[in-house]
Formats: sequence, structure tokens, C-alpha cells
Amino acid sequence: MALKAADLMLLLFSLLITVVINNVPQSEMDAVGYSVEFLSTRVKLGNAVLCGLLMIAWHIIFNLRGLYRSHRLRSFRGELREVAQTSLLCSLILLAAAQLGGWETVHLRAVLTFWVLTFLLCGGIRYVSRSFLRKIRRRGQYLKTILIVGGGARGEQFAKLLSHRRDLGYRLLGFVDSDLTYSKRKLAGAPWLGGLADLPEIVAREAIDDVAVALPIKSHYAEIESIITLLEEQGIGIHLLSDFFQHNLSRCQPLEFEGEPLLFFHSAPPFGWRTEVKRLFDLLGSLVLLILTAPILIIVAALIKFDSPGSPIFFVQERMGYNKRRFRMLKFRTMVPDAEARLKDIEHLNEKEGPIFKITKDPRITPVGRILRKYSLDELPQLINILLGDMSIVGPRPLSIRDALGMKKSWQKRRFSVRPGLTCLWQVSGRSNLSFEQWMQLDLEYIDHWSLLLDWTILMKTVPAVLTSRGAA
Repeated sequence: MALKAADLMLLLFSLLITVVINNVPQSEMDAVGYSVEFLSTRVKLGNAVLCGLLMIAWHIIFNLRGLYRSHRLRSFRGELREVAQTSLLCSLILLAAAQLGGWETVHLRAVLTFWVLTFLLCGGIRYVSRSFLRKIRRRGQYLKTILIVGGGARGEQFAKLLSHRRDLGYRLLGFVDSDLTYSKRKLAGAPWLGGLADLPEIVAREAIDDVAVALPIKSHYAEIESIITLLEEQGIGIHLLSDFFQHNLSRCQPLEFEGEPLLFFHSAPPFGWRTEVKRLFDLLGSLVLLILTAPILIIVAALIKFDSPGSPIFFVQERMGYNKRRFRMLKFRTMVPDAEARLKDIEHLNEKEGPIFKITKDPRITPVGRILRKYSLDELPQLINILLGDMSIVGPRPLSIRDALGMKKSWQKRRFSVRPGLTCLWQVSGRSNLSFEQWMQLDLEYIDHWSLLLDWTILMKTVPAVLTSRGAA
């Protein structure tokens, strides 16, 4: 978002400098005086509106040209080429806008000047941004965890490239290969973690962002296909150091890393302006809701304290979030303090299939807790988790570590490829009345069809679902 704002400011600055450079020599004023006079007397309402539309068009072009995608594995030369081509398109649109608005100060020579300035300034800000990010990545911050599948020459070469380029921000967890001759060796210092048969258990256990598949195609076609299926089911990014393979859920993005062609598969919603709007909505929404519900929060806290003197107000539990990273989720306490210790005593009463535990009349729930659960008031402190970035307002509900580790089907784990949320399709479709299998299917339906409109629809359905206590338990 910072880069987008910088680009728009630099485009406007380039336009102003272009007008000054091309018109000051014919004027009796200096550059500063001409700039002030131009902005104060020549910018009419119609021109301002046209300039606003021009900025929107520039922003759309920069987005469509992919200038805000991750460039970790792309060369700076390639990024500069994209900036040059995009700046040229923006310059042509400026020329068209100048003809439409009758801007005499913007002619063909001025447009060429604008193109050069835009390329230099937008390319320069990307150089500064890239240098800053790579500097902090060298210090071990903002790292992505990557696993290599294949310990042969291709895997070894890729591991060496990653180890030599610590600034790219990848931490090599290790590699897997069924050939036992690789079990006693390392790839760029990363250990052998097991064979291909161990991969499902490894990705289920570890927090992995990306996996690089470096197996020979001719002898491992079936294995590679099953690996891609496993990883895309769980929303883990795939770098395929080989030819193209069929993928049912993922989107494919070709990349190039130090001359090495890659195909990146990802089955989770791609990063873009929609995800940025979602995060901005999360920030503003959670902040506003915290302020508006502050009296309710105080009253609920007082009720819990009155109901259970000496016991904590909040229930803090470790949950599994985005890409299986763990975070501490906040809730108002609705159970007795030793509820988790008493779980084993009543586990045989579980009314649900799968890893989750649900019973209609849980003896551990306090009288106040039943009211809080009925109207979902116990979930309000999670607005703090949303503000911190652990959760989103809309997304799959975060599972406890016990429930997450108890999931047996790999396709269900793709729910971890997005941020968990305060409300979701399950929340507005019956909640506790649905089976665990139906719950997981609704989560994947949300991921596969995600849009800002879907988020809004779920939010609108959440209010009546909470007020009527539909499916609450």
C-alpha cells in the first residue's frame, strides 16, 4: 500500500516537473514561481476531475502489469523492464487525457519527458524498497520457510542459490527424498527430513510457506503429481523446478530465479488490491467495533468477575492460524477455570464426529458463560486479534491445536492457507448443527469463491444469526 501511494505521488510529481521543465524557459518566472502560479490559477475543476480519473487509470495499469506482485525471486532488471513498459502506457494515457482536456502544456515532447521521469522515479523507489527489504531479511526478519523435495542435482543447485541469496528472505527447512543415499548428506546445510512418504506428516507438523519440487520428471511423474495435489489441497505455495503439471485448484504463475525457470502454484486467494482492501477493512472495522462495544466489554467483564470471583476474565488459548502458525486467541471465559483439565473426563460424551469436541449441555460452562455463548459475546475480545493481524473479520474459524492436529484428511488443511476469522460461512449456515465434514467443506467453498462481496454477504447474515442464536452451542 505504501508503494502504491508512493507511485501515485511520484506520477503527479513527474507531471508537475514535466510541465515546469517544458514551459519555464518560455516564461518570465523561475521554476518555483511558475509552479505556484500554475497550481493556483490554471487548475480548474474540470481539469482536477480529469486528473483524478487519470490517477485512477494509472493505478489500474500499475496493478494489471503486476508491479505489486511479490518480486522476491525476480531480477531487478526484469522489474525495471516492467516499470519502463508500464510508464510508457501511462504516458500514452496522459497524452490522450491532454487532448481530451485541451492541455496545451502537455504535448508530445512533454509526454516523453514524463515517461523518462516516471521511469527514473518509480524505478528508484523500487530500488530503495528492494534494498531495504533485503537488508532486513539478511537480519533474519520477514522470512518464508521453504522445503525442497528432491535431493538430486536440481535440488542441490536450488538450495545453493537460496543459501547464497539470504537477502531473498527464505529459510530452508530441509529436503525430502526417498533415495536413502541422500539421507546422510545435506543441501546447503539443510538436513534430510525423510522420504516422499513422510511428506504429508512433515507439512502437517511444520509451518511451511513454500515447497520447491526438484524431482526428475521421467522417473517421478506420479510422485510429483501426488505431491502437487497434497500441497495445493493445503494451500501451500509450490515452486516446480520442472515442466508443467495438471493442477485442479491452484493458479499458476511463471517465475524466473537466477536464470532458473519456475512455475508457482497457489490455491489460496492471491495477494492483490482486494486482499489489501480486506486487511484495511479489518483494521478499521475492528478498531471501530472495539470503541462501540467498549461498554458491553466492561459489563461482560464485570459479570464474569461477579459470577466467578478470583478467576480470570479472559480465556487465552493457542490456536492454529495462517499457514499453521500458532497464535494466542482471546475470548471471554465461559467455562470453569479447570475446564481443559476436565476435558478427558467427559470426552466420551462427544456428540460430534472428527477432531472437534461438542456436547449439548457441557457441565463446564458457567451460568454467565451460557448467555455469552448464546449471543456470541464471548468472541468480542477477538477484535484485538484482528487488530494485531492474527485474524480477519471474515474467514474460517480458528481451530484449537488439539482439533487441528486431529484432522486426518489433507484436503481439510487448506483452510489454513488464509487468515482465520471472527465469522464465516459455517457461522451463518447452522454452526453447531453441522457436521465437522460440512464445516470443512464450507471453509473450502469460502476460500475457492472468496471475494469482497462474499465477505460482505457473510457479515450481513452474521447479525441475524447471532441475534437468533441459530446453531449456537
